[in-house]
Amino acid sequence: LHAEYNRQKDIYLTHRVAQAWELAQFIHHTSRKADVVLLCGDLNLHPKDLGCRLLKEWTGLRDAYLETRDFKGSEEGCTMVPKNCYVNPQELEPFPFGIRIDYVLYKAVSGFYISCKTLKTTTGHDPHSGTPLSDHEALMATLCVRQSPPQHNPSPAHGLAERPPLISVLREAWTELDLGVARARWWATLTGYTATLGLLLLPLLCVLAAGQGAREAALLLWAPSMGLVLGAGAAYLFHMQEAKGLCRARAELQHVLGREREAQDLGPKSQAALLLGQQEGDRAEEQ
Repeated sequence: LHAEYNRQKDIYLTHRVAQAWELAQFIHHTSRKADVVLLCGDLNLHPKDLGCRLLKEWTGLRDAYLETRDFKGSEEGCTMVPKNCYVNPQELEPFPFGIRIDYVLYKAVSGFYISCKTLKTTTGHDPHSGTPLSDHEALMATLCVRQSPPQHNPSPAHGLAERPPLISVLREAWTELDLGVARARWWATLTGYTATLGLLLLPLLCVLAAGQGAREAALLLWAPSMGLVLGAGAAYLFHMQEAKGLCRARAELQHVLGREREAQDLGPKSQAALLLGQQEGDRAEEQ
């Protein structure tokens, strides 16, 4: 996911939330027939960040660091630490132990049980210079996967206990995407007006260049005006595509949020019927 360059003024927060939602949707739609789901890597998200909470709440993935009983390595499981020579210590001043942005996430889907036996952070070093091979600590996890006995009449009320935090995260993500759409449209409007202004200046410069009095000035202003038009036009197209992508993610979130609220308002029996209908609809989409 997109890196975070400034935590106080995070201009890419909306984009990471949208990317986290797209990743969560990909896992949600491709893991129905899987036995076990694993997601490992650098997510550029702190554990309590909105994108991380959205990803884990919607997919049901569990964090190996939080689940394991045997952890060895960096303090608080941090995977980017100040003592690493490739890391700028000033960027980690608010975090004396470092930050945890690399994850091993997992879940069992059907008829299986998975648990994390051990987890440790271990950075490899160059055998000659002794310098780290990466600016991140590596994660090594030992996972235990086994078949689980069939559950006896799972309680429908279990979903009720999990829906409030999920709905809260979905609402928070929708709000962030809505703000991002507004910002993208504002920039698109500004750059659109700037490109239009540049286009209006070009005929005027042509008229001035045809004359004698301001010919040299018009020729000098021609290149900057063309640069203004091309630059503003490119920025306008970029922000329009940005707004379009964020709108699509926002619409998906709004649909899911409405569905989860409806399920929360229904009774346990109605929830089970609704869940069955959703599963049948998902199977129809796959076919």
